[in-house]
Amino acid sequence: MLYLGTIAVLLLITAALMIKMESANSAEKDNTDYRRLQTIFLLAFQLASFSDWLQGPYIYELYHDYGYDEDMIAVLYITGFASSSLFGTLVGYLADKFGRKPLCMAYGILYSICCLTKLSANFYVLMIGRVFGGISTSILFSAFEAWYVNEHVNFFNLPDEWLHLTFSKANIFSGLLAIVAGFVADSLVKLLNLSSVAPFIAAIPFLLISSYCIFSMWTEHTHADSEDDDQCFVLSSLKYMFCEDRMLLLLGFIQSAFESVMYIFIFSWTPVLSSLKPPLGLVFAIFMMAYMLGSRFYNLFTTKRFRPELLLLLTCEFALLCFVIITLLSLCIYFLDWQDVKISTIICYICFILYEVSIGMYYPVIGYLRGRVIQEKYRTSVTNWFRFPMNVFTCLVLVASFGSQSDNGKGFVHGKKFPIIFSTCSILLFAMTVACAIFCRKFSQRYHVKPVVAMENMDPMATLKSIKRSDSIEF
Repeated sequence: MLYLGTIAVLLLITAALMIKMESANSAEKDNTDYRRLQTIFLLAFQLASFSDWLQGPYIYELYHDYGYDEDMIAVLYITGFASSSLFGTLVGYLADKFGRKPLCMAYGILYSICCLTKLSANFYVLMIGRVFGGISTSILFSAFEAWYVNEHVNFFNLPDEWLHLTFSKANIFSGLLAIVAGFVADSLVKLLNLSSVAPFIAAIPFLLISSYCIFSMWTEHTHADSEDDDQCFVLSSLKYMFCEDRMLLLLGFIQSAFESVMYIFIFSWTPVLSSLKPPLGLVFAIFMMAYMLGSRFYNLFTTKRFRPELLLLLTCEFALLCFVIITLLSLCIYFLDWQDVKISTIICYICFILYEVSIGMYYPVIGYLRGRVIQEKYRTSVTNWFRFPMNVFTCLVLVASFGSQSDNGKGFVHGKKFPIIFSTCSILLFAMTVACAIFCRKFSQRYHVKPVVAMENMDPMATLKSIKRSDSIEF
């Protein structure tokens, strides 16, 4: 009843938001290039995402079924994050130097290899799979977006504001497909009585179809600036981040902090909720409904002319509030030695859902802001550099929690693992929120506030025209 009630509430809120949504502007509907570009991007990206969502509910369960304890599972997770850190910068360089389309095609092949390794219970084979998974994740969260932004902005010269629509629509479709993926994964494992490896094998056809769609539909229009930089790719992209545009460091820290907490949450939610004995696929589908709801909220706010940087700040504050509540509950359970934690676990479950709403708002706004502030020739490289500290931090948190397992089947009762993890996440989210406030001010000054000019010899009519063209009144 708890899970069915959650679904009913989320559906009602989503339906109410859909009624309030305004239709797209006729200019966007009537632009053939925009509609075609958006369609071929979303088709390939959603197939790639669906294959990833299929694996989400049972990755922890699969390792557990193979007989590995939480520390060994953490090692497998760490391997994936370390792989993404080590190879992410190389992926970014290859994409920016030689084109994003080949890397996006390679995603389907590399991730299919990762899925095939799940057929083996051998620990080292699973580690190799996590290496391929880390490389694939770097491609999914950088090269796809970089390809679209380049085509949208530099080749078709479409308005930057329309990036909102594509990223928001991508998130909404991704949420819908994730809900379907949760039910499909649950059906394969529970209804058809297959093993927990079934969702991973089922993902392979979608990965290969995604690669074929990219091969047959996408075109690569390399920007001129992407070919004139023969410096060491590490030094050139880092120099750009640290020396040429300091605002990138703030955006990179915000992304790294938010996504570090997100990946720690992915590792933690299954054991935290274990005392409720939840149907994993159904809970995953609920989380994805909340994720889709967050995208709906973002879409609604942007149609009301809210500035994207302010929406990012709102998202950071909302995520911080959720984790502060979760942290306080885990600390009370550990220090006060509560025996009946069912109510606390249900509250954590609700906070997890609300946190998923913040994730649904986060992805379209961070994609839009990256598209505005990162130069085209460094786009994939810098995006992967943003992910580097996230991967390192996630590894460190998982390593720090070794040897502090919660007792089996009782969630976070009596274990110090989750108080450590959630306290660290709350501190990181607080620092991220402060950085986001500073970023908002700098972004507004650069993109929304026009420079003040001297009053001498000022032409009043030119000033009036400048004010009319200014977008500084957009809220």
